[in-house]
Amino acid sequence: MSNLMTWLLMTVGLATLAATVVLGLTSGDAPGADDPVLVVTLPWGEDPAEVVARAGGQAIGPLAAPLAVLASGATVAAFKSSGAFAVLPASTLALLCES
Repeated sequence: MSNLMTWLLMTVGLATLAATVVLGLTSGDAPGADDPVLVVTLPWGEDPAEVVARAGGQAIGPLAAPLAVLASGATVAAFKSSGAFAVLPASTLALLCES
């Protein structure tokens, strides 16, 4: 039973992440270098704060999630080339908080 519950929770989590990425990518214009963004990494990837630092950006706020961090100071391309799975507008975070 616990394997089924684990599989179900992982499936729901991955579906939520996928929906967030799709919604974030369709939410409008690409953010600029000074706009806040949500930098997302893969579960088996690097720490999001390390990706942000390598891209030349700065983390925003005192806390970061295990797979994402709010950041600014670098372009979307710089974050992605530094190892980000997705770079979403910071407004995408509001979509997660509403659900």
